[in-house]
Amino acid sequence: MDVGGGSEEEEGPGAGLTCLAVGGGVDGQLAMAGGEDGNAYVVHVQGKKVVATLTHFDNTSVTTSGDGAVAQADDDGMEEDEDAEARSVEAVGFCPANIPGTAHWCATGGVDGVLKIWNLNVGGGSAQLRQKCIRDDVKAGITRLRWHNSLPLVLASYTDGCVCIWDVRVGTIVQCLTGHEDMINDIDICFVDGSAASIIVTGGDDRAVKVFEFSPNL
Repeated sequence: MDVGGGSEEEEGPGAGLTCLAVGGGVDGQLAMAGGEDGNAYVVHVQGKKVVATLTHFDNTSVTTSGDGAVAQADDDGMEEDEDAEARSVEAVGFCPANIPGTAHWCATGGVDGVLKIWNLNVGGGSAQLRQKCIRDDVKAGITRLRWHNSLPLVLASYTDGCVCIWDVRVGTIVQCLTGHEDMINDIDICFVDGSAASIIVTGGDDRAVKVFEFSPNL
């Protein structure tokens, strides 16, 4: 099954998929793929069709469901700059279904350094941009993201070697983890049984693996 309906002229001959997440939706049948064309595609695995397209880089984020319904969300008129040609979505992820008040949420992260939180309501034929998380005065792209398993938090790693932990309900940074001297290529998180603490592990271009302990205070 192919995703992305853009022509080669629109996307360029090298436009492909960059990242993948699975297990989304009430039935766990949703998958999401980020693309070099600046979009993320939400697919129903069993139905074998694209049910939503999340436009990460447009001034107006337009999301389209499989039945043709369209929802628009204002993107605050993001201006094109010197990074405009690099439009890749580098990280995607579904929010765990057990987090209260976050049903159908998912996230996309791009080379523009913006983390976007989307509210998917595939059954109702709509998808809407809910929140943007942007670091002040920092030009660094997102490389990976991970959702917390029980809180509305997203961990995002960046090309400048930082990890930001975002409260995605309000778009603010809870904590910033530093220590890498180059871009972070991957990140993972494990949760300590019987404790609110979690262990965050990162690996970067500086050939270093860093281990952080994080205890949320929400």
